[in-house]
Amino acid sequence: MSIEELRTKIAERESEKGKVEAEVLTKTTAAESEINSTFDPKISELKGQLSIAQAEVENTQKLLDEVRTKLGNAKENEKKISNDIKMSEKEKATVLKNKHREIQADRKAKLKYLNIKVKEHYTQIKEIEKEQAVK
Repeated sequence: MSIEELRTKIAERESEKGKVEAEVLTKTTAAESEINSTFDPKISELKGQLSIAQAEVENTQKLLDEVRTKLGNAKENEKKISNDIKMSEKEKATVLKNKHREIQADRKAKLKYLNIKVKEHYTQIKEIEKEQAVK
């Protein structure tokens, strides 16, 4: 083969390479277009679902925070009320004890007074009986 024939063959091969590259580019563009048309709607739909899911997560997190706050407040209130009950029960016991002492002291004083009066009456009876015995 001559140099000129070889150069012609090289030119043909280069031309074929260009055609192959053009064909690849065409096929690639067509494939990308087909694949994009297949997946882009799905991806867009999934992105929309993701946005909704993220909003749900955010709202749920807010609700959870609110519930945690309410739970903390309820626990504090419960503890305060429990302490108030304990204090009231102690105060009640103290007041009852003091009232019982007061009542017992009053009882003791009244009984002492009545015992004195009973003794006075017995003394008077004895005096009357002495006087009657003397007569």
